[in-house]
Amino acid sequence: MQPIKALLPVSIWLMRIGLLLYAYDEYFNTMTKFHLDDLHFYIAVLFLISAAIIFVTGFIYKATYTVLSGLVITLISAFNIIDNLEGGLDTTLIINIIIASLAIYFLSNPTSK
Repeated sequence: MQPIKALLPVSIWLMRIGLLLYAYDEYFNTMTKFHLDDLHFYIAVLFLISAAIIFVTGFIYKATYTVLSGLVITLISAFNIIDNLEGGLDTTLIINIIIASLAIYFLSNPTSK
């Protein structure tokens, strides 16, 4: 059976949309509390900005922005994975691994549309 190559752009856009929706659901409330003395506030801001940049760069050709945003999301996801390792294998850890893999995809292939 042959792969359906026409669905590649659709899958990439679904990854961009999913990353943006995850960022909104996971980090928007933390950002709106605006606690400047909390590390989680800065992580939330960085993640939200990076996810938005990855989404926007789907419309324009700015590989550098996509690579930097992918790197930021990868680092934040790695931090979250390390932070959640104590609790064992749970849904949060699995989701962070999936988000890290999406970020690594955009880090390694920034010009995909």
